[in-house]
Amino acid sequence: MIHQAVYSLYKKRGVLALLAVVLVLASGCAKRDAVQSIAIGKQVWMAENLDTEKYRNGDLIRHARSVEDWNDAISKQEGAYCDYGNEPDGGRLYNWFAVADPRGLAPEGWRVPTDEDWRELEAATGGRGFETAFTGSRNCLGYFFGKGQAAFFWTATPSGEFDAWNREISEGSRKLQRVSVAKGLGLSVRCVREREE
Repeated sequence: MIHQAVYSLYKKRGVLALLAVVLVLASGCAKRDAVQSIAIGKQVWMAENLDTEKYRNGDLIRHARSVEDWNDAISKQEGAYCDYGNEPDGGRLYNWFAVADPRGLAPEGWRVPTDEDWRELEAATGGRGFETAFTGSRNCLGYFFGKGQAAFFWTATPSGEFDAWNREISEGSRKLQRVSVAKGLGLSVRCVREREE
């Protein structure tokens, strides 16, 4: 079927049209959903942590590598990300200002989960959540800690003027814990969407 369509295009439009189709397909411009996901209850969760450098609208998120950059972003209440230990494969961490930015941190069709979304996940899994790498976090002083021991995830729900709810999973207990933490921490993000009926 595809061969017939390509041959027909070639006969009608010539080599340039055929070349354009090949370039579009080869360059990855054809739309596809590469997000790995898992259905849990009435929700669909990303199977991996968010790993983006851009907001949904295409604007770059500030990359705060140094302690000074991280603290500057916090003082300005500006969204920022870093990689754990400033290593490219360390695990992407975001401050809460990136989570709450109106340009949207989650990809199209997804959202950063609210505290209520996490409660629904906890109810569906008996408090176990999902499989995760223990990616650690970045503290308010800009230093990294906890990799291999714990994973920390933002919710989109503030718990006060300077704090927001998160979920934590330790390697030892593997149970989700709800904690109110400072918005300047660097935590992972796992996105969610509603399950299609």
